[in-house]
Amino acid sequence: MNIGKWTIEKYNFSEEEIKLTLSHFVPKMVKENEFFLKAGEVSNYIGYVTKGLLRSYFYDDQANEITTNFFPEGSLIIVADSFNNRLPSKEYIKAIEDSELSIISYQEQMDLYKLLPAWYQICKDFGDIKISEILNRAESFQTLSASERYQKFCSEFPQLLQRVNLGYIASYIGVDNATLSRIRKKK
Repeated sequence: MNIGKWTIEKYNFSEEEIKLTLSHFVPKMVKENEFFLKAGEVSNYIGYVTKGLLRSYFYDDQANEITTNFFPEGSLIIVADSFNNRLPSKEYIKAIEDSELSIISYQEQMDLYKLLPAWYQICKDFGDIKISEILNRAESFQTLSASERYQKFCSEFPQLLQRVNLGYIASYIGVDNATLSRIRKKK
């Protein structure tokens, strides 16, 4: 697992602290169409995607799958409310491709907090980033047309266009498949 250059520089981790952090993570394979987490389960792991692609989704009241996020290489997978508050997840997380993860359990994360207090700040900073992303996404649903949301998806996630089912993209940007097809024809 690569913690990322920003972590080492911003939080001044020593080589020993990096090794200690990495020792709390273990590798996990998630095969295509296999679940990392199911709705109703308490999230017991945070995952870092080293290879592959996963997505999160839930079912609306008409049993439609609503995609909420994609997790390509370099992504951190966490269902914060479930993981932090030990509550059942409302979302599913499933592999779109065979995926390799580095995971840390809830208990290992709690141990890491005790051993390296800087992890409290890292998790707070990460939470702030996720909140900002959620607010920006909500704002896009209020202020952008379907076509603009698709264009934004294409510019923010160009690496996913060939890897993700168009139905998942349609769901993610809040349109049906026919609408996405019309938008794509106009491009």
